[in-house]
Amino acid sequence: MSNAEADALRAATEKGQPLSPDKRPGKAAATVVVPIASPNAKKLAEERTRFEAFKFKARLVLLFLSVNVAFVMLIQLLPPHYAGYIFLGYIVLSAVPKFVFGSLLSRWQPGQRGESVARPLAEDEALRWHISAEAAHCRCGTDRTSVSAIACAGCGRQFKTPLDPARQPPLITACVTVHHEAPDGLCAGVSSFERSSLPCDAALCQLVYIVDGRFSAAGEYDVAQERSIMSLLLRLYGDLPSTCARVSDVPDLDKCVVLTLPGSNLQVTPQLLPDGTAVYTGTLSRGVPFAVLVKRSNHGKRHSHRLFFSYMHCGVVRRTANAILFVDSDVSFAWKGNDGGLRALYERLVAVPSVGGACGEIEVWGWTSSPIVAAQHFEYKSNQFLAKSCESWFGMVTCLPGAFCVVRPRALEHVLGHYLRPAKTVLARNQLDLGEDRTMTTLLLEAGWRTAYVPEARALTEAPATLERLVRQRRRWVNSTVVNMALLLRRVHRPAAAPLLLSLAVELVSSFTLPTAVLLLLYQVGTAAGINHSLVAGAIAAYALLLVILSLAGDLGHEQVAYFFNASAAVGAFAMFLMIIFIAQSFGEFFAQYWLELVVAFGWAAVVVLASVVHRQWTSVLGIAAPLCWLFLSPTLYVIVPIYAVCNFDDVSWGTRG
Repeated sequence: MSNAEADALRAATEKGQPLSPDKRPGKAAATVVVPIASPNAKKLAEERTRFEAFKFKARLVLLFLSVNVAFVMLIQLLPPHYAGYIFLGYIVLSAVPKFVFGSLLSRWQPGQRGESVARPLAEDEALRWHISAEAAHCRCGTDRTSVSAIACAGCGRQFKTPLDPARQPPLITACVTVHHEAPDGLCAGVSSFERSSLPCDAALCQLVYIVDGRFSAAGEYDVAQERSIMSLLLRLYGDLPSTCARVSDVPDLDKCVVLTLPGSNLQVTPQLLPDGTAVYTGTLSRGVPFAVLVKRSNHGKRHSHRLFFSYMHCGVVRRTANAILFVDSDVSFAWKGNDGGLRALYERLVAVPSVGGACGEIEVWGWTSSPIVAAQHFEYKSNQFLAKSCESWFGMVTCLPGAFCVVRPRALEHVLGHYLRPAKTVLARNQLDLGEDRTMTTLLLEAGWRTAYVPEARALTEAPATLERLVRQRRRWVNSTVVNMALLLRRVHRPAAAPLLLSLAVELVSSFTLPTAVLLLLYQVGTAAGINHSLVAGAIAAYALLLVILSLAGDLGHEQVAYFFNASAAVGAFAMFLMIIFIAQSFGEFFAQYWLELVVAFGWAAVVVLASVVHRQWTSVLGIAAPLCWLFLSPTLYVIVPIYAVCNFDDVSWGTRG
């Protein structure tokens, strides 16, 4: 790739567009004129952007507070039992459809049948992105998945010659993003590709790692990233000892890592592209070819995808026939007794032409290590066997997690122009940069593709083990989910999925009132225990006001703010514990006054338990420990996190791992 081609590639990827045909490698590149803004103009633009973001956040906070105040007034004005009817309506409209369609009718999957309903590409989109290729196949239409096979697996027809993998597109390409992962996680991820049952010969697969920058966005050398790069390369090239890796001091290699193979003087040095990307290539022990693309600067996960797709569009990375696997570098999806997850996802995608993407079941690794992790384990499990199963029934899984999912390349060609567009406003950045996987799924659904959930495909991921990391992660998730869910309900109209769309709308509205609902529950328990009404109401109101103020003005990295959030989590857990004790001791008295609320609570619990039994996930619910940890952490998840997320809507940083 020449300097002119690299400049054109960089300009195109920054705009979210592929290279036009006259800018691809091997052809004369068109001249790219990039205006250079003065430092003062750039600073003024940044200040204007921050001011617009602050104004948007201020309006959102006022809306959030107004909705919750109105909700409290409504509850107080209504007769006592009417509040229970509101919560009962939430259960009927949200949880019951999930149980009926996702559990009772789970064996019948109408959303996973039929021809593709994807809209045709518009004329101006038809030549924008080219990342798919035609797989070698028999006359009967069956793909050739083996290089050495002499007969078709579908019709038995004899082939004249074996496949030449160098001339065939890979059937599946793995896009693996790396940013500050620990060595243990990276090793587990590589081991998954070595142990997994592949859907085709290893030579027809392609493994591409994208490391998010040797240097930070500010231009400083990233030492933590260096450790991740070294650990990854040492593992990929055969478990080399750590002494084999070093950072080159040769100016031409621009701080790239080089490897020295033990027992020889041979070195593994990267190919440094003119845009600063370092490329390492090789083959895993089982024969899967891999490439490691180390970006020069850190610009986020979606920028890594932008680079990956632009390289694939230009032919630097080979175009793919059937599936692109998105997986985090520290996610394990193959281990002893569970090596068929990747094959299950691929087969679902290939078997059903209308499915544009499919995801597996994400489980929390080491969930017994702490109560915070155990609570997330229960939340992951219940959300998947209850919500994702229902969404898959309608062919509308609303989020294909970037941690482990496959997407059809031809489906991506419909949406990449929108998915990779620059995010210039705080709303666009919350939609695109903070939840790129949910954004991609929303765009696929809007384009008419179906999405599926495959519970047989299991994967293990690491969950935040501290309250600070959990709140930061959920702040990003909450803001991205609210924005993308509003866009999905506005743009996706499928009459056959009306029950699901209604359920999603109810959940979107309730997400604004959830903190108040939890605080009202604590208020009812406190007053039922004999504490003065005014005292309980005053304490809850003062706490909520202080939480809003600290969320607006404080930083979780500040010691006093972190102490307040940790103390709030502890007090919330203790309050839930006292609630359980009080209800158990005075069940008759409490039932006489709040029977409808208890019916709603036990009804929701019954839905979760029955769904877990239907999906054979009962150990995650009836094991008691994880559900109790979730219950004790619920004030944090449903009071602290939503308030902190809304109050920091203008914070578009990733939040974890730097």
